[in-house]
This record gives sequence, structure tokens and C-alpha cells, in this order.
Amino acid sequence: MCNNKTLSAEISVLTRHKETATHIDNAKKFSCSTSRKTQQSIVSAFQNRPQTLFENDMTKISTIKLAAFVAEHRISSNTMNHLTDLLPQLCPDSKIAKNIKLKRTKVQAVINNCIGASEKQSLIKDLTIQKFSILIDESTDISVIKTVAVVVRYFDSNLGQVISRFWDLIQLFDASTTDHSANAEKLFTIVVDSFQKHSIPLENIIGFGSDGANTMIGCRNSVASRFRNLCPGIIILKCICHSLHLCANDATKELPYTCEKLARNIYNYFKTSSKRQSEFVAFQQFAEVEVHRILRPAQTRWLSLNAVIDRILEQWDALRLYFDAKWLTDSECQEIHTHLNDPVIKAYYYFLGWMLPKFTAVNSYFQSESVVITKLNIKMTALYRELIQLIFPVSYINSIAIEAIDPTEEKNHKELKDIYLGLGVQKQLELIKEDRKEIFRQKCKQFIIKACTGIRKRYSINDTIMTAISNFDPVTCVSEERLESLAPIFTLLPRLIPETLNEQQELDDEWRRLLIHLPKDLDASQHPPDKFWHQVAQITIDNRKVFKQLPSFMLGMLSLPHSNAECERIFSKVNDIKTKKRNKLITRSIKGNLLTQQSIKRHGQNCINFNPDQEMLKKLNKNIYENEELLVSDSD
Repeated sequence: MCNNKTLSAEISVLTRHKETATHIDNAKKFSCSTSRKTQQSIVSAFQNRPQTLFENDMTKISTIKLAAFVAEHRISSNTMNHLTDLLPQLCPDSKIAKNIKLKRTKVQAVINNCIGASEKQSLIKDLTIQKFSILIDESTDISVIKTVAVVVRYFDSNLGQVISRFWDLIQLFDASTTDHSANAEKLFTIVVDSFQKHSIPLENIIGFGSDGANTMIGCRNSVASRFRNLCPGIIILKCICHSLHLCANDATKELPYTCEKLARNIYNYFKTSSKRQSEFVAFQQFAEVEVHRILRPAQTRWLSLNAVIDRILEQWDALRLYFDAKWLTDSECQEIHTHLNDPVIKAYYYFLGWMLPKFTAVNSYFQSESVVITKLNIKMTALYRELIQLIFPVSYINSIAIEAIDPTEEKNHKELKDIYLGLGVQKQLELIKEDRKEIFRQKCKQFIIKACTGIRKRYSINDTIMTAISNFDPVTCVSEERLESLAPIFTLLPRLIPETLNEQQELDDEWRRLLIHLPKDLDASQHPPDKFWHQVAQITIDNRKVFKQLPSFMLGMLSLPHSNAECERIFSKVNDIKTKKRNKLITRSIKGNLLTQQSIKRHGQNCINFNPDQEMLKKLNKNIYENEELLVSDSD
């Protein structure tokens, strides 16, 4: 510390030197903190500094992990007002527990401006270099605030797979808003601005997905039409899950409303009475059926009625016995009793119990986060063919292109008595009079016609893009039926192909020599499409990658959206975060929680295994309170 000084090794000499002006000036340069009243000695400075740094870092890490715990488990930030005071009492020997300062405002600041901001930066970095698709949906939360959820879908090179990640939650109106119309222009503007303000290249946008509302997907004045103008060649895809739901919903309107009404009446009868539920258990045991509760039909998702119908059919005998014993003394039971003893109503239930799973199975398949877009056209064509075969002879279907068949063309229909309606229906029809059988069959036929018409209306069976994409399932890509050249698809996906002719030729050449260089141990049937092409990208010869453009092209194509289910999941999370007791949470805080939950999942799956990275530690500084007055407003 004091250069060119020679001192004897005596305590009195060292003590006198410590008081000199030269030593004091030199000691200031090595001081660990300029705010201390007294200067540390050289020995204490070198002994305590590493320990201090360790404690500071561990305090930061503990602070971030606690904030992550609050966000993951959707705990009110007010809880931290007591928890951080309680920790030192629980761990009196821990300096880190004593150093943690994380009250109500700071915990939301860490969630928003530390973990959430780091997750956002990670996304920005990826989207700057990767092709991606945009998925959007709008909803109104519990405090009647309308927001738009934006999700991006792209290939993550670190994970080696295509993923969907939450990008933004945008509030449409605030106190200063005068125009409260959520029109296409406003939705389009706020979504595009959310990318432009972070300098995300619009050239990287390759696809757009949403539900089938005219504001979103309409041909002319919609968000989709504006994306077509801004990003020529962009692929617009309507959510297939919404489409299937609407097809089933429209079809069920052809059946008597009594079917749905019975399900709701039974649920409402039992839902608030523990006495009725306990009495019903005795009838279940007597009828020797499983002791299961009656399920609630959802108000907005008719396909959920599938599970309700299955449960009522399972409990039908027990329900009929129960209401047989009740209907004379309880007027509330009379209508239910009448319907349960009507064999036609039970026949409709058998029909729905057989028909609705056809829709729910496909719907569930396309709600997957995995890459299933290569199966979209195959699955929808198979569903349509299965339904159309119920009302048309197989010989007629085989004689004409399936997309050319008009479901309403009755002259080519089967005879009404020859239409197959399921084994349960066949058995139940034996108990029904002939005049009622005719009406029943006709209504079931109309259900099938309406379902087929709905599929034709909302999905194009011969869609050129989806048909082409179905050729790039890994198994097809390595089979004899594979395309000889990628040239036909270049015009369909212009935003994915290279700009120059030479690069396009190289891409096509890589496709043509795929089978030559494909390792024998790379089984296409054992890998999802995105992971298969990621493996292809790793193939090398003489330390040089064999395929430079083909994997990027394929992974970009696989990043196109197959449904809008991810946006629906975001709004489900919003409803979990913003509850009746936390109804004053502002949109910015909800967005911070969503980004933080996403970061936790990526960095360790849960708050226990979550390890903050260096970027988060850097952000945990005095600037963490940026816009602190807007961070949180909790009512509980």
C-alpha cells in the first residue's frame, strides 16, 4: 500500500505509521466503502472484501428468487411486507436473511424490471435474428379492462425446438382514451408498434394467427389484411380450434335444446345442496355405478359438454331412480324426471356421446404446444371424410374430389334409415315409436350436414399451403413419395426463401441430396419435425456443416401457427393473477408477472430450481424503481 517504505516489524512502529498522512491517503484508495467513518486496515480490507461481495451477491440472488416465488404462485405482493421482517427471526444466524429488503413495492419492481425485463431482452435478441409468427387475441379481464395478448412462435436454437413465448399484454384503452372502438386499425397499430419500438425487423415476420373474427381475419378491413400489406407473402392462419368449436356449436343447434337444458338442470339441482348430493350417492351405489359428481356444462365452450354427456350417460340409471323418487314431492324435479324417462332424449345423448369426441379429439390435438402443423390438413381432411361418409355412399365419395362434395346435395344422400348413428343409438331406437324415429333420424342427419358445412366454410380442404406443408413431415421427407424439388413451394412461402437465385438453387440442392447425407441412425419417425431438422442442421463432413439453408427454411415453416391456444392460455393466467381480491392490478404488473413466470419455466421449471442469470443481477440496482408509482396496485 505504502510503496518505498521500510518499517521494522514492531507493533509500535506499525501503529505510528498508521496515523501518518501518507498512509491515510493510500488507505483511501483501498477502502471497500468511501462512506465509512473510519478506514479499514490493509489486513481487514483484504479479509472482509471477498466476504462482503459474497453476501451482496447472495442477497441479490435470494431477493430475485423470492420475487420469482411470489410471481410463480400468484401471491399478493402485500405478503412481502411481513415475510421479509419474519425471515431474520426464523434465521437469526443468517446475514443474508437480515440483508433482504423486499417489501410490497420492491417485489413488483424486481418482477417487472429485473426478471421480466431480462426475459423481454432475451426475446428481443431471438426475434432480431429468427423468423417468427405472431398470434394475438383480445379479452376483457375481471375489472373490465380490454387487453390484447401477443404471443410469438419461432425456433429456439438453445432448446433445439420450435416454441411459443409470451411477448406482450397491451391495454387498449386508458383514462386518456377518447375513442373506445377496438377496430382493426387500432389492434394492428398497437401490435406492430410493440415490435418496432424494440427494433425487431418486420422482415422476420412470416405468419399471423388469430381467431376467426372479421376484425382479425376478414378479407379487407382487418388486422390480417393490414399485415398482408405490410408484410407481403405473410401466411395468415385462422385458429383451427376456434373453427372446430364453432362447427360443433352450429351443428348442435339442429338438435332439440332439451338435451343441453337437461344437463344444466341436473347440475343446477345438485350444485348447492350437500343433502341432495349425499342422497344421490345412495342411488349410485344401488345402481352399481361409479360415485362421480355431475359435471358443469361450460357457458362458452360447447365442446366441454362432451364430458358432461358422458357423465350423465354413465349415471343415467341412478339419476332416473333418484328423480323417480323425488318428482311427486318436489316440483323442481318434474321436468328433469320427464326428460330422463324419455327414450328419445337418451338416444340424442347416445348420438352426441358418439359424435362430439370426433371434434374434441382433433381440437385437443391442435391445442398442443408441439409442432403439429404438418398434420393440420391431414387431420381436417380425415375428419371431414369421416363425417361425409355418414350421409353419402362410399362409391359416390370415391368418384369425385372430396372438396367438390356439397353436403347439402340431398339427391346423392343415403336413405335416411341407412345413415349410421352409432351403436348406442341403434339399441335405443328399439324403444322408440316409429313416428318419433323418423324425426330423430332427420335431426341427427341435419347435425351431420351442418357440421360438414361448417368445416367447408371455415377450412379449405384443398388449401395449397397446408397441403404443401403436409409434405414436410419427417417421415414423408425421407420416403419415396417426397417432392423431387422445393421449387413449387417457393411461391407459396416467399418470406422464407433466400433472396438470390443462387441461394435458392443451393437450398433446392440441399433438399435433393438430403437422403444421401442423412445418417442411418437418425430415425425420422422417432423425432418431432422441429427436432428432426435441428438434428439435420448438426450433420457435418470434415468439420463443415452439410446443410446450411435447408434446416433454417424448414424450421421457419414449422414456426407457422396451427392454433391460437397459446393466447387462450395467457388469458387463463391473467385470470389467475388478477382475481377479485387483486382487481386493481395494472396491466404493466400483470405483464411483468407473465414474463417472470415464463422466465422461471425456461430457467428451471419452478422457483426452486430457478437460478437468476448475470443479466438479472445487473438489473437489481437503484434503477429497479423505474416508474415505481405505476408498479402495483393491490387491493388485498
